[in-house]
Amino acid sequence: ARRSATRAPTRGRDIDQPVEIGLRDAYEGTTLTVQKDGQKLEVKIPAGVKTGSRIRVAGQGGPSRSGAAAGDLYLVVNIAAEPKFERDGDTLKTEVMTDLYTAMLGGEVTVPTLTGDVKMKIPPETQPGRVFRLRGQGMPNLREPQNYGDLLVKVQVSLPTNLTGIEKTLFEQL
Repeated sequence: ARRSATRAPTRGRDIDQPVEIGLRDAYEGTTLTVQKDGQKLEVKIPAGVKTGSRIRVAGQGGPSRSGAAAGDLYLVVNIAAEPKFERDGDTLKTEVMTDLYTAMLGGEVTVPTLTGDVKMKIPPETQPGRVFRLRGQGMPNLREPQNYGDLLVKVQVSLPTNLTGIEKTLFEQL
């Protein structure tokens, strides 16, 4: 007895679509409107996404030719470069400038974060290039968005220029 081969319906193909968002949108999460076959789809992008993250939109991929379900649409995320920050996983890195006097005597510097500027105290005799850690000021974790990475702050020192005669004498005395 010969069996007739019956083919199971095959699902439609999955489609990848690249999307670009800013670092602040990756920090807060956002909603994107994407066009597919003339219709607009609103897709929630969760906080903490990284470049390469894939957001699945079920049933919005290619149609099936055999009556099965459509494939899925995957939004492939790219995070646009942010001039103030460098990202390494959930850790952010930034640099701040301070004057020689603050570096030598200690004081406060203003540090940019994704939620606004914060003040950070630096100790006396802070060396150029020293890195400070601000806990919880980095990116939210994609899987546990209540947990945040850290912000690493590298302090750079700007040297004074156009010194007056008195300032030069004081530096010579040092």
